[in-house]
Amino acid sequence: MDNIFNMRDFIGAAEGDKDHMLGKFLYFSLANLLVEKDALAKLCEDLDIPYSGGKRLSVSDAFRSATGDIQERIPVTRMGESHIYLAYCRDNKRTSDILSRELVKETLNQRTNQYEKLANISYDKRDGSFRCENLVLDDVVDVRKCCRQAEELFELYQRCANRKQVEGICANFLRSIEATKLSINGYLYFVPRTFIEKVDTFEEFIGLLSGLNQKEAPLMVNSFYIIDDEKQRGKMTEEFYAAVRKEIAEYQERADYFIQPGCQSPAVLERWALKIQGLEERKRHYEQVLRRELDGLDDEFGTLKFMGQELQNRAKDIRFQKAA
Repeated sequence: MDNIFNMRDFIGAAEGDKDHMLGKFLYFSLANLLVEKDALAKLCEDLDIPYSGGKRLSVSDAFRSATGDIQERIPVTRMGESHIYLAYCRDNKRTSDILSRELVKETLNQRTNQYEKLANISYDKRDGSFRCENLVLDDVVDVRKCCRQAEELFELYQRCANRKQVEGICANFLRSIEATKLSINGYLYFVPRTFIEKVDTFEEFIGLLSGLNQKEAPLMVNSFYIIDDEKQRGKMTEEFYAAVRKEIAEYQERADYFIQPGCQSPAVLERWALKIQGLEERKRHYEQVLRRELDGLDDEFGTLKFMGQELQNRAKDIRFQKAA
Protein backbone atom coordinates (compact mmCIF):
# COMPACT_ATOMS: atom_id res chain seq x y z
CA MET A 1 0.00 0.00 0.00
CA ASP A 2 1.29 3.49 -0.88
CA ASN A 3 1.93 6.36 1.54
CA ILE A 4 2.51 4.18 4.61
CA PHE A 5 3.03 6.17 7.82
CA ASN A 6 4.51 4.56 10.92
CA MET A 7 4.26 5.97 14.44
CA ARG A 8 5.51 3.48 17.00
CA ASP A 9 2.97 0.67 16.88
CA PHE A 10 0.42 2.47 14.70
CA ILE A 11 0.37 1.76 10.98
CA GLY A 12 -1.56 4.20 8.87
CA ALA A 13 -2.13 5.26 5.28
CA ALA A 14 -2.96 8.58 3.65
CA GLU A 15 -5.54 6.91 1.42
CA GLY A 16 -7.36 3.61 1.38
CA ASP A 17 -10.54 1.63 0.93
CA LYS A 18 -12.82 2.24 3.89
CA ASP A 19 -13.88 -1.42 4.00
CA HIS A 20 -10.28 -2.47 4.60
CA MET A 21 -9.57 0.18 7.23
CA LEU A 22 -10.12 -0.03 10.95
CA GLY A 23 -10.86 3.66 11.22
CA LYS A 24 -8.98 6.94 11.37
CA PHE A 25 -6.32 8.40 13.62
CA LEU A 26 -7.27 12.05 14.24
CA TYR A 27 -5.16 14.71 15.89
CA PHE A 28 -5.61 18.48 16.28
CA SER A 29 -4.52 21.50 18.31
CA LEU A 30 -6.46 24.28 20.06
CA ALA A 31 -3.60 26.34 21.45
CA ASN A 32 -4.27 29.97 22.41
CA LEU A 33 -7.80 30.10 21.04
CA LEU A 34 -10.28 32.98 21.22
CA VAL A 35 -13.17 33.26 18.75
CA GLU A 36 -16.29 35.43 18.55
CA LYS A 37 -19.26 33.44 19.85
CA ASP A 38 -21.60 34.59 17.07
CA ALA A 39 -19.11 33.44 14.41
CA LEU A 40 -18.57 30.16 16.25
CA ALA A 41 -22.30 29.51 16.50
CA LYS A 42 -22.71 30.21 12.76
CA LEU A 43 -19.82 27.88 11.90
CA CYS A 44 -21.31 25.09 14.00
CA GLU A 45 -24.70 25.60 12.35
CA ASP A 46 -23.19 25.49 8.84
CA LEU A 47 -21.38 22.21 9.57
CA ASP A 48 -24.22 20.67 11.60
CA ILE A 49 -22.05 20.48 14.71
CA PRO A 50 -23.96 20.89 18.01
CA TYR A 51 -23.14 24.30 19.50
CA SER A 52 -22.79 24.71 23.26
CA GLY A 53 -21.50 28.24 23.59
CA GLY A 54 -22.17 28.45 27.29
CA LYS A 55 -22.83 31.57 29.24
CA ARG A 56 -21.06 34.88 28.93
CA LEU A 57 -17.62 34.69 30.54
CA SER A 58 -17.73 36.22 34.01
CA VAL A 59 -16.23 39.69 34.32
CA SER A 60 -13.76 38.34 36.87
CA ASP A 61 -12.45 35.69 34.47
CA ALA A 62 -12.45 38.17 31.57
CA PHE A 63 -10.54 40.74 33.62
CA ARG A 64 -7.92 38.24 34.78
CA SER A 65 -7.49 36.81 31.27
CA ALA A 66 -7.23 40.26 29.65
CA THR A 67 -4.68 41.62 32.10
CA GLY A 68 -2.83 38.31 32.03
CA ASP A 69 -2.31 38.73 28.29
CA ILE A 70 -0.33 41.93 28.85
CA GLN A 71 3.20 40.60 28.56
CA GLU A 72 6.00 42.44 26.81
CA ARG A 73 9.71 41.62 26.67
CA ILE A 74 11.74 44.68 25.70
CA PRO A 75 15.52 44.45 25.14
CA VAL A 76 17.30 47.84 25.22
CA THR A 77 20.96 48.70 24.52
CA ARG A 78 22.23 52.11 25.63
CA MET A 79 25.75 53.41 25.97
CA GLY A 80 27.11 49.92 25.39
CA GLU A 81 24.97 48.36 28.13
CA SER A 82 22.12 45.95 27.47
CA HIS A 83 19.09 45.47 29.66
CA ILE A 84 15.96 43.36 29.31
CA TYR A 85 12.69 44.72 30.64
CA LEU A 86 9.45 42.84 31.22
CA ALA A 87 6.07 44.56 31.38
CA TYR A 88 3.14 42.59 32.81
CA CYS A 89 0.26 42.71 35.27
CA ARG A 90 0.36 41.22 38.73
CA ASP A 91 -2.20 40.83 41.48
CA ASN A 92 -3.10 43.80 43.61
CA LYS A 93 -5.46 44.40 46.51
CA ARG A 94 -9.10 43.76 45.54
CA THR A 95 -12.53 43.95 47.12
CA SER A 96 -15.80 42.17 46.41
CA ASP A 97 -16.86 45.05 44.13
CA ILE A 98 -13.56 46.08 42.53
CA LEU A 99 -11.17 43.91 40.54
CA SER A 100 -7.67 45.31 40.51
CA ARG A 101 -4.22 44.50 39.15
CA GLU A 102 -1.13 46.63 38.65
CA LEU A 103 1.06 47.05 35.61
CA VAL A 104 4.73 46.68 36.50
CA LYS A 105 8.09 46.88 34.76
CA GLU A 106 10.71 44.36 35.82
CA THR A 107 14.37 44.94 35.00
CA LEU A 108 16.27 41.69 34.48
CA ASN A 109 19.98 40.93 34.59
CA GLN A 110 20.40 42.69 37.91
CA ARG A 111 21.76 41.19 41.10
CA THR A 112 18.28 41.83 42.44
CA ASN A 113 15.61 42.38 39.82
CA GLN A 114 14.06 45.82 40.03
CA TYR A 115 10.28 46.30 39.95
CA GLU A 116 8.54 49.56 39.11
CA LYS A 117 4.80 50.13 39.28
CA LEU A 118 3.51 51.83 36.13
CA ALA A 119 -0.30 51.85 36.55
CA ASN A 120 -3.33 50.55 38.40
CA ILE A 121 -5.85 48.70 36.21
CA SER A 122 -9.25 48.06 37.75
CA TYR A 123 -12.86 47.20 37.00
CA ASP A 124 -15.74 48.34 39.21
CA LYS A 125 -18.59 45.82 39.15
CA ARG A 126 -21.03 48.38 40.58
CA ASP A 127 -21.00 50.79 37.63
CA GLY A 128 -19.25 48.62 35.01
CA SER A 129 -16.34 51.02 34.61
CA PHE A 130 -12.87 49.94 33.48
CA ARG A 131 -10.16 52.28 34.76
CA CYS A 132 -6.44 52.83 34.33
CA GLU A 133 -5.12 55.14 37.05
CA ASN A 134 -1.87 56.39 38.58
CA LEU A 135 -0.06 56.12 35.25
CA VAL A 136 3.70 56.60 35.36
CA LEU A 137 5.11 57.52 31.97
CA ASP A 138 8.12 55.38 31.10
CA ASP A 139 10.80 55.70 28.43
CA VAL A 140 10.78 51.93 27.77
CA VAL A 141 7.20 50.74 28.25
CA ASP A 142 4.28 52.35 26.42
CA VAL A 143 2.01 52.46 29.46
CA ARG A 144 -1.02 53.96 27.70
CA LYS A 145 -0.80 51.28 24.99
CA CYS A 146 -0.75 48.52 27.61
CA CYS A 147 -3.81 49.99 29.31
CA ARG A 148 -5.71 50.33 26.01
CA GLN A 149 -4.80 46.76 25.14
CA ALA A 150 -6.06 45.49 28.50
CA GLU A 151 -9.41 47.23 28.06
CA GLU A 152 -9.82 45.98 24.49
CA LEU A 153 -8.98 42.43 25.53
CA PHE A 154 -11.40 42.69 28.44
CA GLU A 155 -14.27 43.45 26.03
CA LEU A 156 -13.07 40.74 23.65
CA TYR A 157 -12.93 38.03 26.30
CA GLN A 158 -16.52 38.76 27.34
CA ARG A 159 -17.95 38.20 23.86
CA CYS A 160 -15.65 35.37 22.75
CA ALA A 161 -15.42 31.66 23.39
CA ASN A 162 -12.12 30.51 24.80
CA ARG A 163 -10.26 27.24 24.37
CA LYS A 164 -12.10 25.50 27.19
CA GLN A 165 -15.48 26.25 25.61
CA VAL A 166 -14.35 25.07 22.17
CA GLU A 167 -12.89 21.94 23.78
CA GLY A 168 -16.40 21.17 25.01
CA ILE A 169 -17.86 21.49 21.49
CA CYS A 170 -15.13 19.24 20.07
CA ALA A 171 -15.52 16.67 22.85
CA ASN A 172 -19.30 16.45 22.34
CA PHE A 173 -18.93 16.01 18.58
CA LEU A 174 -16.21 13.37 18.93
CA ARG A 175 -18.32 11.55 21.50
CA SER A 176 -21.21 11.50 19.02
CA ILE A 177 -19.03 9.65 16.48
CA GLU A 178 -17.80 7.21 19.15
CA ALA A 179 -14.20 8.44 18.99
CA THR A 180 -11.87 6.98 21.60
CA LYS A 181 -9.27 9.30 23.11
CA LEU A 182 -5.86 7.69 22.89
CA SER A 183 -3.58 7.43 25.90
CA ILE A 184 -0.90 9.51 24.17
CA ASN A 185 -0.85 13.10 25.48
CA GLY A 186 -2.69 15.67 23.38
CA TYR A 187 -5.84 15.74 21.25
CA LEU A 188 -5.45 12.32 19.65
CA TYR A 189 -8.43 10.09 18.87
CA PHE A 190 -9.33 6.88 17.13
CA VAL A 191 -12.53 7.18 15.08
CA PRO A 192 -14.06 3.83 14.00
CA ARG A 193 -14.65 3.33 10.28
CA THR A 194 -18.43 3.72 10.74
CA PHE A 195 -17.93 7.47 11.22
CA ILE A 196 -14.96 8.11 8.91
CA GLU A 197 -16.94 10.62 6.81
CA LYS A 198 -17.55 12.75 9.92
CA VAL A 199 -13.79 13.22 10.33
CA ASP A 200 -13.82 15.38 7.18
CA THR A 201 -16.48 17.57 8.80
CA PHE A 202 -14.40 17.94 11.94
CA GLU A 203 -11.24 18.79 9.98
CA GLU A 204 -13.17 21.47 8.07
CA PHE A 205 -14.47 22.84 11.38
CA ILE A 206 -10.97 23.21 12.88
CA GLY A 207 -9.62 24.70 9.64
CA LEU A 208 -12.34 27.36 9.48
CA LEU A 209 -12.11 27.94 13.22
CA SER A 210 -8.43 28.82 12.78
CA GLY A 211 -9.46 31.62 10.44
CA LEU A 212 -11.82 33.02 13.10
CA ASN A 213 -9.24 32.88 15.89
CA GLN A 214 -8.57 36.29 17.42
CA LYS A 215 -5.15 35.06 18.52
CA GLU A 216 -2.25 34.69 16.10
CA ALA A 217 -1.56 31.02 16.88
CA PRO A 218 -2.78 28.74 14.04
CA LEU A 219 -4.87 25.66 14.80
CA MET A 220 -3.69 22.36 13.34
CA VAL A 221 -5.67 19.26 12.34
CA ASN A 222 -4.86 16.10 10.39
CA SER A 223 -5.85 12.46 10.15
CA PHE A 224 -4.81 9.21 8.53
CA TYR A 225 -6.35 5.78 8.09
CA ILE A 226 -5.57 2.91 10.46
CA ILE A 227 -5.04 -0.33 8.58
CA ASP A 228 -7.34 -3.19 9.55
CA ASP A 229 -5.07 -6.02 10.65
CA GLU A 230 -4.69 -8.12 13.79
CA LYS A 231 -1.91 -5.99 15.26
CA GLN A 232 -3.87 -2.74 14.90
CA ARG A 233 -7.04 -4.31 16.26
CA GLY A 234 -5.02 -5.39 19.29
CA LYS A 235 -3.62 -1.88 19.80
CA MET A 236 -7.04 -0.26 19.48
CA THR A 237 -8.47 -2.79 21.94
CA GLU A 238 -5.87 -1.68 24.51
CA GLU A 239 -6.67 1.99 23.85
CA PHE A 240 -10.41 1.31 24.13
CA TYR A 241 -9.95 -0.42 27.48
CA ALA A 242 -7.78 2.45 28.81
CA ALA A 243 -10.26 5.14 27.72
CA VAL A 244 -13.47 3.36 28.72
CA ARG A 245 -12.10 2.31 32.11
CA LYS A 246 -11.82 6.02 32.97
CA GLU A 247 -15.35 6.70 31.70
CA ILE A 248 -16.81 3.79 33.67
CA ALA A 249 -15.19 5.09 36.86
CA GLU A 250 -16.61 8.56 36.19
CA TYR A 251 -20.11 7.21 35.42
CA GLN A 252 -20.08 5.00 38.52
CA GLU A 253 -19.07 7.95 40.68
CA ARG A 254 -21.82 10.16 39.24
CA ALA A 255 -24.47 7.44 39.47
CA ASP A 256 -23.55 6.75 43.10
CA TYR A 257 -23.71 10.50 43.77
CA PHE A 258 -27.34 10.61 42.57
CA ILE A 259 -28.39 7.33 44.19
CA GLN A 260 -26.97 7.80 47.70
CA PRO A 261 -28.56 11.17 48.61
CA GLY A 262 -31.75 10.23 46.78
CA CYS A 263 -31.86 12.66 43.84
CA GLN A 264 -35.47 13.78 43.28
CA SER A 265 -35.10 14.90 39.64
CA PRO A 266 -36.30 12.13 37.28
CA ALA A 267 -34.87 14.02 34.30
CA VAL A 268 -31.37 13.94 35.81
CA LEU A 269 -31.67 10.27 36.74
CA GLU A 270 -32.91 9.34 33.25
CA ARG A 271 -30.19 11.37 31.55
CA TRP A 272 -27.44 9.48 33.36
CA ALA A 273 -29.20 6.16 32.77
CA LEU A 274 -29.13 6.96 29.04
CA LYS A 275 -25.43 7.87 29.27
CA ILE A 276 -24.73 4.44 30.74
CA GLN A 277 -26.76 2.74 27.99
CA GLY A 278 -24.82 4.75 25.41
CA LEU A 279 -21.53 3.50 26.80
CA GLU A 280 -22.77 -0.09 26.57
CA GLU A 281 -23.88 0.47 22.97
CA ARG A 282 -20.49 1.93 22.16
CA LYS A 283 -18.83 -1.21 23.54
CA ARG A 284 -21.03 -3.42 21.34
CA HIS A 285 -20.21 -1.28 18.31
CA TYR A 286 -16.47 -1.50 18.97
CA GLU A 287 -16.77 -5.28 19.29
CA GLN A 288 -18.07 -5.32 15.70
CA VAL A 289 -15.35 -2.97 14.44
CA LEU A 290 -12.50 -4.75 16.25
CA ARG A 291 -13.99 -8.19 15.60
CA ARG A 292 -13.48 -9.47 19.13
CA GLU A 293 -15.28 -9.76 22.45
CA LEU A 294 -14.34 -6.84 24.70
CA ASP A 295 -14.81 -8.81 27.90
CA GLY A 296 -11.89 -7.27 29.79
CA LEU A 297 -14.25 -4.90 31.59
CA ASP A 298 -17.22 -7.21 32.16
CA ASP A 299 -17.18 -6.79 35.95
CA GLU A 300 -17.07 -2.99 35.72
CA PHE A 301 -19.80 -2.93 33.06
CA GLY A 302 -21.93 -5.29 35.17
CA THR A 303 -21.78 -2.93 38.14
CA LEU A 304 -22.45 0.07 35.93
CA LYS A 305 -25.44 -1.60 34.26
CA PHE A 306 -26.93 -2.37 37.69
CA MET A 307 -26.52 1.28 38.70
CA GLY A 308 -28.13 2.40 35.44
CA GLN A 309 -31.16 0.21 36.15
CA GLU A 310 -31.36 1.65 39.66
CA LEU A 311 -31.39 5.18 38.21
CA GLN A 312 -34.21 4.25 35.81
CA ASN A 313 -36.28 2.60 38.55
CA ARG A 314 -35.91 5.61 40.84
CA ALA A 315 -36.94 7.95 38.03
CA LYS A 316 -40.07 5.87 37.34
CA ASP A 317 -41.00 5.79 41.04
CA ILE A 318 -40.63 9.57 41.37
CA ARG A 319 -42.75 10.22 38.27
CA PHE A 320 -45.39 7.78 39.55
CA GLN A 321 -45.51 9.48 42.97
CA LYS A 322 -45.85 12.93 41.38
CA ALA A 323 -48.67 11.69 39.11
CA ALA A 324 -50.58 10.05 42.02
